[in-house]
Amino acid sequence: MSQIRNISLLLALILIFSHSMAQSDQFKKASGGQTRGANQRSPKDTVKFVMKTYKLLDEMTRAEEVKVDTSINNYQNYHPELQNSITVQSLGNFGSAYQSNNFFQRADFNNSFLFFRNYSEYGIWANQNIYYNVTKPYTLLEYGQWFANKPNGETWLKVFHTQNIGQKLNFGIIYNSISSQGKYLNQEAKVRNIGFFSSYNNDRYDYWFALSKNQFDNDENGGLPQPDDIKNPDLKPENLPVWLNGANTIMDNLSVVFSHQYKLGSWKEVKEKDESFEIFIPRVTLMHTFELTNAKRKYTETEPNPYYTYSDDRGQVFYYGKDHIPCINGETGTENEPATIDRSAMNRLSNRFYIRFVEAPDRKYTFGKQVFIGNDIIKVKFPRDIVTSGDSILGLTDSEKYSNTFVGGSIYRSKGQFWNWNASGKYFIQGRNSGDFEVKADIDKPIVIFKDTTVLKLRGEMVNSTPNYFYERYFSNHYKWDQNLDKTYRLTVGGSYESPKLKVKAGANYSVINKYVFVNEDVKPEQAGSAFSVMQIYLQKDFKAGGWNFLNKVMFQQPTSQDYLHIPQLVVMNSSFYEGLLAKVLSFQIGFDVRYETEYYADKYSPALGLFYLQNDEKIGSFPWIDAYINLRLKRTRFYIKYSNLGTLFMDGGYFTSPGYPAQIAAPSFGLSWSFYD
Repeated sequence: MSQIRNISLLLALILIFSHSMAQSDQFKKASGGQTRGANQRSPKDTVKFVMKTYKLLDEMTRAEEVKVDTSINNYQNYHPELQNSITVQSLGNFGSAYQSNNFFQRADFNNSFLFFRNYSEYGIWANQNIYYNVTKPYTLLEYGQWFANKPNGETWLKVFHTQNIGQKLNFGIIYNSISSQGKYLNQEAKVRNIGFFSSYNNDRYDYWFALSKNQFDNDENGGLPQPDDIKNPDLKPENLPVWLNGANTIMDNLSVVFSHQYKLGSWKEVKEKDESFEIFIPRVTLMHTFELTNAKRKYTETEPNPYYTYSDDRGQVFYYGKDHIPCINGETGTENEPATIDRSAMNRLSNRFYIRFVEAPDRKYTFGKQVFIGNDIIKVKFPRDIVTSGDSILGLTDSEKYSNTFVGGSIYRSKGQFWNWNASGKYFIQGRNSGDFEVKADIDKPIVIFKDTTVLKLRGEMVNSTPNYFYERYFSNHYKWDQNLDKTYRLTVGGSYESPKLKVKAGANYSVINKYVFVNEDVKPEQAGSAFSVMQIYLQKDFKAGGWNFLNKVMFQQPTSQDYLHIPQLVVMNSSFYEGLLAKVLSFQIGFDVRYETEYYADKYSPALGLFYLQNDEKIGSFPWIDAYINLRLKRTRFYIKYSNLGTLFMDGGYFTSPGYPAQIAAPSFGLSWSFYD
C-alpha cells in the first residue's frame, strides 16, 4: 500500500506542475549561444514538441547530446544490465547483484562505495544524470510484470516527468521500482529509486542540479548446495534447498550534485533572412561543482555459519568452512536479533573549481581548454575490530576520514566537421591517493565513403590509481583484513569503425594491467603478482531482407593469465524478427533473441561481503539463452509480450548465471510504455 500511495502522490504532483506551468515558447535556434532582439512569441497552438537531451562530460563541465530511444527495437529487453552488455553474470533474479562479463565495461570504483559496483545499472546516480530541455511538458510511464505475478513473480515501474518554465529553466522527476520475488527460496529483490533534477541556461549563468535516492533490499539465499537439483523434474524451484535463511542486504545511497558557471563573452549581431538579432558568444567561464554522497550497507543473518547435510560421504558441509570462527558473534540469532549485523558506509564531500576557455562556434580554428583544482573529503565506516562477550558490539562501527586534492585540465574539439577529439589529465597532489594520475584521449573522425558517412573512433587511457579503501581495510563478522596495496597501473587502447549504410560496427580493445586487485578464492582482496593483458575484438552486423531483420553481435576476449581474471572467451548474440505495419498505424515486431557464451570459471558471490570472488572449481556457460517476443507500437504507446529462457523447456539443466545460482525458468511477461506531451 505504501508503494501505491507514493506513486499516486508522485503522479498528482506531476499533474499539478504540468497544468500550472504551461509553456508557450519554442526553442531558440541552436547557435551555440543565447539570442536577444528577435521576436520569438508564437501562438500556443502552433508550438511543436521538441526535446533536447544531454549529459555532462569531462568532470561534469562539457555538455554532449544524447539520444532517447523511443523505437520498439530491443524494447523487450527491459533488464538494464543487459541493455548495455551482451553478457553479464548475475544471481538469476531481477534486481540482484550482477557484474558485466565484458571486461572493458567493469568500473573501477576506486574512490566510490565499493559495494554499489554490482548494482550500478539499477540506480539513479546524480553525477550521471541526463538533462532535458522541452517545449512542452513530457511524461513517460512504463510498467511490466510476469503474467503469473503471484506469488513468485516480478514487476517493474518507471515514472518520468520533465518540463520547462520558459526557455531557460527545466526540471524533472524520476521514480523507478523493481519488485522481484523470484522462483527460488529467499531471493526476493526490491529496488526503489527517486531522483529530481533541474537546469537553468542563460546568457551569462548556467546551473545543473541533480538529487538521487536509491535503496536496494535483497534477501540472500547463498545459492543451491546441490546445483544438480534443477535437473530433477519432480522438484519445483520453490522447493529446492538453499544455503541461507534469514540473510538480508540493504543498501542506501543519497547523492546531490550542483554545478554552475558564470560566462564571460560578447554579443554578436547575426542576420538571418529578414531578421536581425544578437547571439551571446561565451569566451571564458568560471565554474564550480559541488557533490555530496552518502552511501551505506547493512548485512544481517540469523545463523553465523549455516551448514547443509549431504546424503553422501560429504556429511555436514559449512557455508563459511568447517573451522570458521565468526569475528564478532558466533551465536545463532533470531529475525529480531540477528547473529550478524555488518554495517559499512562511505560519505564523500567534493568541490571542484574550473577556468574554461570555451570552444568558439564563430571561429573556424578553435578548441576548448580548461584547468581545475578539486578536493574530496571522505569518511568510511565499518564494524569495530573488537571481540566482546554478548551482542552489545553488533552494529557499532569504526570510522576513518581522509582527503584528496587533485589538479587537472583538458583540451577538446567537439564542434568540428573534420574531426572531434578530447584529451584530459588529472593528478592527485595530496591525500590518500597522492601520486595517482590519469591521462585520457579520444578521437572521432568522420570518413565519407561512397556517400556513407562512416566514423572511426580511437581512444587511449593511462591510469595509476590507489585501490579502493575497502580492499585495504575491512572488518565484519565473517571477513577481516588490514593490508597495504600498491597502486594499480592500467594502459588501455581501443578503436572502432562504424558504417551506418552497411549496418556494421567493428572494434578492438587492449589493456595491460599491473598490480591488478581481485578477490581471491579465500574471499580476500589480493594483488596480482605479475602484469597481464586483456584483448578484445567485437563485430556487429545487421541484415535486412524485406520485413526480416537479423541483428548479430560477436565478442571475443582473452586475458593472458587465468590466475586473476575469469571471463567467457566467446559471446554470440542474435536477434531475428519480422516487422511490419498493420492498418497503417500499428507497428509490430515478432521474433526471438538468442545469446550464447562459452564455458568459463565464473566468479562466485559472497552475500556477506557483497562482492564476486575468484574460483576454479565450477564452470558455467555453454547454454543457449532464448527469448521469444512480440513488440507493438501505436503512436506514443509501446507494448511487448515476451517468453523468457525457453531453453529450460527442452534442456536438462545448465542454466546458471553464477555458480550455485540458476536463472529463472521459462516464464511469460509483458510490459508497456506510454509517453504524452499534450
